[in-house]
Amino acid sequence: MIDFRYHLVSIIAVFLALALGLAVGAAELAPKVANTLNTESKNALKRNAQLFAENSQLKKQISADGAFAQASSGYLLNNLLTGQRVVLVTAPGADTGTVTGITTALGRAGASVTGTVSLAPQFFDTNPTTETALTEAAGRLAPAWVATSDAAGAQIPGQQAAAKVIAAAIIDKPGQPMLTAQQSNRILTGFGDEGFLQVSTPGGGTTLASQATLAVVVTPAAVSSNASSISPENLSLVYLTHYLQQAGNGAVLAGSLQGSGAGSAIDAVTSGGAGVTVMTVDDADTEIGQIIVAQALYDLLTGRPASSYGVGPGAAPSPAPTPSQTPTSTPSKPTRKKSR
Repeated sequence: MIDFRYHLVSIIAVFLALALGLAVGAAELAPKVANTLNTESKNALKRNAQLFAENSQLKKQISADGAFAQASSGYLLNNLLTGQRVVLVTAPGADTGTVTGITTALGRAGASVTGTVSLAPQFFDTNPTTETALTEAAGRLAPAWVATSDAAGAQIPGQQAAAKVIAAAIIDKPGQPMLTAQQSNRILTGFGDEGFLQVSTPGGGTTLASQATLAVVVTPAAVSSNASSISPENLSLVYLTHYLQQAGNGAVLAGSLQGSGAGSAIDAVTSGGAGVTVMTVDDADTEIGQIIVAQALYDLLTGRPASSYGVGPGAAPSPAPTPSQTPTSTPSKPTRKKSR
C-alpha cells in the first residue's frame, strides 16, 4: 500500500515543475512582449499627436473662415432682403445662439423680423387627444380659404391641419388673401391658449405687428439617439416649412450641424423620406451658415428651386453670393447664363 506522503510529495513536485516552467517561459517571452507593447504605445502616441495637430489646424481654419464670413457679411448680405419681413418659427430645443445669429444675418440683409413663433412640445404630441385638439382648433381658427386636410396628414393629421392655419396666420404673399394683424393674432392666440405655441417679438411683445413675407424654421439643436428622420416631430417641421413656402415668398428649414444629422428633420428632406422638397441649411449655427440662410431666402425670392445647403450628405457648400447693390422691395428676376 502506497504511503499518503508519497502522493503529497508527488503533487508538490508537479506544482513546483509547473511554477518553474511558467517562470522560465515568462522570462523568455517578457522582452518580446515588452518590445511589442512599447512599439504599439509609441505608434499610438505618435498617431494621437498627429490627430491633435490636425484637429488644432482645422479649428484654426474654422475660426478663420468664421472671421472672414463676419468681415464679408456686409458685402454678401447688403440689401439682399430689403423690404422683406421674416418670421422665425422655432422647435423645442432650438439653439438660442443659432436663432440669434440668423436674426442678426437677416438684419444685415435689410430684412425686418416680425417675431418668433415658438412651438411647444405639446404641438408634436401624437396621442389621439392632442390630435383631436389640434384638428378642432385648426378647423375653428382657419380662414375661409384654408383647407385643413390633405393626404400628407395621414400620420400627423392634427399637426398638418394646424401647420396650414399657422402658416396662413404668420406669412403671406401678393396675389393671395391677406389677414389683418388682429385676425392673424386671433389665430395665434387660439393655439397659444391651448398650449401649442408662444409668440414673441423683438420689442418684447406677444403679438405680431404684421404678417411676414419669408420664414425660417429652426430645428432642435440635437438629435435623439436612434431617432427616425420620418418621425412625427420631423415630418411636422418639414410640412410646416412646406406650407410656409406655399403661403409666402419663401421658407427655409435651418438647423445646427449637431441637430441636422441622421434622424433629423433636415435628414428627412435630404434623404427624400419626407416626400416634399424644401430649402434647407444644415450649418446655421455658424457665421457662414447664417449668411447662407439669408442667401437661400434670396434664392427663393428670385424663383430658384429649393436646394440643400451646408456640409451634410447631399448638400451644396453654399449658394453663389448674389448681393443686391441697391435696395429693392420686390424680388428681382434671376439672371440666366448665356449658353456657349
